Amino acid sequence: MEPNNKASYFISSQSTIQHISCLKAFEKLNLKEKLYAYHFSRACWSGCKISYFQRSFESPGLFYLFYKIFFNETVLEIKDSLLDRGFTQEEISKLFIFIGAFFQNCGNYLSFGDTKFIPELPKARFLSFIQMTKAYKINKESFEEIWTNVEHELYEVNKPYYELGLPDEGALSSYYSSNMTRQDAEFVKEFLKKNNIDVLNTRVIKLVDSDLAFEIRVASVEISSKEYEFEGRKILVRKGDFSPFLQDVVDAMIQVIPFCENDIQKKMIQAYIDHFKNGDMDLHRESQKFWIQDKGPIIETNIGFIETYLDPLKVRAEWEGFVAVVDKEKSKLLNDLVENVPKILPLLPWPSEFEVDVFKKPDFTSLEVLTFASSGTPIGINIPNYDEIRQNLGFKNVDLGNAYGEMKPERILFTEEKLKNLYVKYHNESLFVIVSLHELLGHGTGKLFAKKEDGTYNFDFGNLINPLTNTKITTFYDLKETWHSKFGDLSGAYEECKADAVAIFLATFEHILDILLPNHTKEQKEEILICCWYDVIYSAIRGLKEFSPESMKWGQAHMSGNYAILKMMMQEDPKFVVLTENAAKDNMNIDFDYTKIKTVGRKAIGEFLKVFL
Repeated sequence: MEPNNKASYFISSQSTIQHISCLKAFEKLNLKEKLYAYHFSRACWSGCKISYFQRSFESPGLFYLFYKIFFNETVLEIKDSLLDRGFTQEEISKLFIFIGAFFQNCGNYLSFGDTKFIPELPKARFLSFIQMTKAYKINKESFEEIWTNVEHELYEVNKPYYELGLPDEGALSSYYSSNMTRQDAEFVKEFLKKNNIDVLNTRVIKLVDSDLAFEIRVASVEISSKEYEFEGRKILVRKGDFSPFLQDVVDAMIQVIPFCENDIQKKMIQAYIDHFKNGDMDLHRESQKFWIQDKGPIIETNIGFIETYLDPLKVRAEWEGFVAVVDKEKSKLLNDLVENVPKILPLLPWPSEFEVDVFKKPDFTSLEVLTFASSGTPIGINIPNYDEIRQNLGFKNVDLGNAYGEMKPERILFTEEKLKNLYVKYHNESLFVIVSLHELLGHGTGKLFAKKEDGTYNFDFGNLINPLTNTKITTFYDLKETWHSKFGDLSGAYEECKADAVAIFLATFEHILDILLPNHTKEQKEEILICCWYDVIYSAIRGLKEFSPESMKWGQAHMSGNYAILKMMMQEDPKFVVLTENAAKDNMNIDFDYTKIKTVGRKAIGEFLKVFL
């Protein structure tokens, strides 16, 4: 929401710091495995500089300032220096809170919500901090030039600065020059599709005073350019975007090869290297084919341009790289879930024809994050996102157990005491259930009806009946089309909504909870089920802050999906979930009749899931 005052965009001093420890798991690795993890981590962080360019126009400049400052002095040295120069403890705390949030989000917009945050210090005071540092004295000329170019953007929160989006819709996105319109972006997307150029690792600049209409920059080490003409307009495709960063990635990946566990890993690493050098996303697809074949590694990794949540069109991908160590005990439970998928699939509320012909059992491991180089650390992942690979070769799921965080009672709002205590008590267990079902069966089920290269279809075209409409299915995905390209802005929320709906639907079946919670009593499983459902409800309410009434858009796909599920529950039975105003506390109460989960709830979610066919 666009704020009435700038205080709305400060990072709260009450924000918690979550410690993600991987020490015990890392210490169990042998030297070869540690070196594999180390060099892969270097590759991840070398590429993560790209994330700042993808977050906002001013973020790279701010990153340079902060990096130089903390390279030349420790936090304690800076703190002592500021105290000597008249800064208060409160001012220093506000300063470090902003900088910490900046590094966590790889820029000055929240990765969870895509809204701006600004320093809680006046601009003059922030500049005083910069000018007091050793780095400023060493790099005075470059520091002053950068500050001149970012000071306005650093503090401005009015349109178009307060949220990420397309420029002609009152927002900004550094995937596009600030003169781009949605019509321009769609035109470029169509050009790329027609010329078989992948959009994932690109940025777009709309040119003025030039014979060229657009310059499309492709991330790669190699530098080259080619001019095209499309519908009467000239377009330049230029390779070499982020070339120095990607060269560092390649150099680190070369160091990984001697410490690979097997030939599949070596082929995977080489495919990564070839991709980053050339910029061809088909080479990245090759890396993912090898990645899927690398079953049960003790160290799990992935790297590249992966998730498309940040792009307003949901087609360009953000940099991501991770290294994690397997938690063998929890991974066994997840493998048991995978083995039981053939028995679970028939529980879903759609005919078997709407599933892939053969469910390819994925690797599903619980990991402890060692490195996650991107703008945010998720608690679960289902990749690769290439539909043709997922359907034909399979995918992998990971549960990032040490990223769950701690649930504290004082942080839970709107909730009556008994349910609050339950929610705190079983937070980790309920998240484990949701993440497991969300990733494996939420994202991992369903078939995209598509036209194949030989002109045939991967389904019974013209004869298969849609159970929601009771009419024949005659639409399909054409070659190179994906659900992201077809659903656009809605694609992320649509997919996350489906995944969470599948998760809470399947959690209502006792034998599924028996697999994931073998050491819990029947009563405990029932309480954990309540927490699973309440997590979606509570997230929907808490996530309302991610909705902008100004632009009528959600800044976060998961929260948008949760809100759709909540609205469906309330429409199915007005007494199932009731929201009431709490005037005394100036907020609201959530009344959740969890006795209806397996009756009203399961029936409603089952019908709702048919919408996703």
